[in-house]
Amino acid sequence: MKKKINVLLVSVSFAPRSGLGIIEHGVLFYKGLKKYAKNIDAKAYSLSNKQLFDRINKTSRAATLDQDLADSWKKGKPDIIHYMSPGVFISSLVLKPVFNIRSKQIVSVHDLDMLKKIPKIGIDNYINKATVKGYMSIPVKAMNRFVHAMEKRGMLLTIKKADHILCVSEDTRRDLINLGVEPYRISVIYNIVGKNFKRLRKKHKKDKIIIGHLSSYAYNKNVEVLIKAFKKVKSDKFELHLYGAKLPFEISDDKRIKYFGYTDNTVKMYNSFDVFVFPSLWEGFGMPVMEAKRCKVPVITYKKGELPDIVKRNTLQFKNQEDLTNMIENMRWKRIDLSKAYNDTKECEEKVIIKKIEDMYKKAMEEK
Repeated sequence: MKKKINVLLVSVSFAPRSGLGIIEHGVLFYKGLKKYAKNIDAKAYSLSNKQLFDRINKTSRAATLDQDLADSWKKGKPDIIHYMSPGVFISSLVLKPVFNIRSKQIVSVHDLDMLKKIPKIGIDNYINKATVKGYMSIPVKAMNRFVHAMEKRGMLLTIKKADHILCVSEDTRRDLINLGVEPYRISVIYNIVGKNFKRLRKKHKKDKIIIGHLSSYAYNKNVEVLIKAFKKVKSDKFELHLYGAKLPFEISDDKRIKYFGYTDNTVKMYNSFDVFVFPSLWEGFGMPVMEAKRCKVPVITYKKGELPDIVKRNTLQFKNQEDLTNMIENMRWKRIDLSKAYNDTKECEEKVIIKKIEDMYKKAMEEK
């Protein structure tokens, strides 16, 4: 009987419905391996500081966290330790010698934005800037610079030390190669889009046309352009519904804009939209777009936004704020072929992705 490959997945948390894409990715990853990877014995391990993470996450994102899937690792020596993000990799360098000095180290790298766009991202993305004024802005800016420096150093160390790197787009693969990573050390595997995302047969009758958005409201999400564009829409038949992290923007001057916070039923949320707008400047992948496509909801993206081709294709792309206003007023998203958009998501189905992951593990074990 062929020996199974023992894989230890390591993340800050394996809590479903955390509201964080990387955490959700780890949960789907673990469940998929358990279900389909016959030659992989997968275990899940949350970092020891997960309680602190959960407490912060509840406050900053208004998320309702379930109990962890439970750390399935007790004692053992995995063949592969797979870190779900570079930050987890850096936090867990001690794990390799503790578990098995010969364990292969694989890390998932979703993007290299912290290297390319450091001035634009950081801890202040998750703070309501309206409440950070005067002298309070000084420590926030100092902390931001510190976070940037540590993230950059951590990412470069990750790229250097990992035996193999999983990235979620060809764009990230090219970025890694430009940094000197050998192509054989890289596998491009898309994120899993859950089967639970689907078009609901019964839709509630409504007298408004709903423009929807879901995100963390970080800088790269570019949500401010959506809000400004919507405020220029003249008709009262439209409403803008915002979901996700705490809202850092002022919307009280337009009663058509409604903020709902975190939702634990994203399938129902997507199905409540007539169109989903995702104006991001850049993304490692862009899971909400694929989830909306899976629900057969038309999607609008930013033409200059850096998203993987599979995510951006079969979406309506706006050029600027004025163009987005025009798209909304004229409901131009009705031109989108929803069947083609749905077919894009078939490349991200659980069984397809898990087969590629299993092949990656086999390849990593063969590498010297």
